[in-house]
Amino acid sequence: MGEEYAINGKLKAMLKGLNPAEQKAARYIIDFPDDVIHHSISELSVLAGTSETTIFRLSKKLGFDGYQSLKIQLARELSLSTPVVYADKNELISELIGALNQQNQLLDDRQLDGISRRIVKANRLIFFGVASSGIVAEFGATLFMRAGFSTAYYTDPHLQIMTAVSLNERDIVFGISASGNIRDTVKSIEVATDSGAYTIAITGGVGSRIVNAAKETIYVAQGGHETGIPQLQPRVCQLVVIQLLLEKVIKMRDDTLKTLEKVDRTLDKKRYL
Repeated sequence: MGEEYAINGKLKAMLKGLNPAEQKAARYIIDFPDDVIHHSISELSVLAGTSETTIFRLSKKLGFDGYQSLKIQLARELSLSTPVVYADKNELISELIGALNQQNQLLDDRQLDGISRRIVKANRLIFFGVASSGIVAEFGATLFMRAGFSTAYYTDPHLQIMTAVSLNERDIVFGISASGNIRDTVKSIEVATDSGAYTIAITGGVGSRIVNAAKETIYVAQGGHETGIPQLQPRVCQLVVIQLLLEKVIKMRDDTLKTLEKVDRTLDKKRYL
C-alpha cells in the first residue's frame, strides 16, 4: 500500500508494549490514519473505545507534546505518502476479484431478503453519499427508479439533512461510505434515524461511526486507506450489494419486472438504430 507512515511504523513496533487501552487507540490510528486527522481527541476516544487521557498518553509516548501535534504530523505523512496505483491490468483485476470473493463471504442472504421485503413496502428510497460514494448513491437511486420506485440521491450534506428531517417510518435511507467515518454522511444518517426512517449503512468500516448511527449495516470488503486515488474495490462491492437487492426485489414484487420492461421500450425510442 505504498510507503509506510513513520507514525504507523512506530505504533506497530511498540504495540505489544502498550497497555490494552493504549493498544485500542494505536490500532485505530494504524487502521484509519486518514480518518484520524479529521477527529478531535474526544471523537477519537469514542471511536477507539478508550479515553482522552489514554490518547494523550499515547501521543506522548510517540514523542509528541499532545494529540494535536500527532495529528499535524500524521497529516503531513499522509500527504507525502504514495497512493496505490495499479499500472498493470492483471494486478487491478486480481485485486477486484479478491474483493468480490471476500464480498461473497460477507453477504448474508437472510439479511438481504429482509431488507428487500422492506424495500417492497417502502414509500421512498433515499441514498446518501459524498464524493466517490456519491457515485454509488446515484447508481442506487437510478437503478431502483428504473424499477418503478420513488427514489432520490443526495451528495450535498445540507440537502441530505433537509431531506432527512422530513422522512418517516415508511422511508428507507441508504448511507454509502467506504470508511463509515465521514462526518457529513454519518450526521445525515443520524438525523434520518431520529426522524423514523429505516436507515441502512453500506460500508467497509467495521465498528465505524455510521454503524452506530444506522439501524442496520451491510458490510462490504475493505479497500484500504484512501490516500490520493479512491479505491475501486469498496465501490464495486457496494454496487454489487445494491444490484443484488434490486434482483431480490424483482422476484418479490410482480409489477417491478413489468416496469423495467416498459422503461426499456420507452428508452428504445431514444437509441439510434
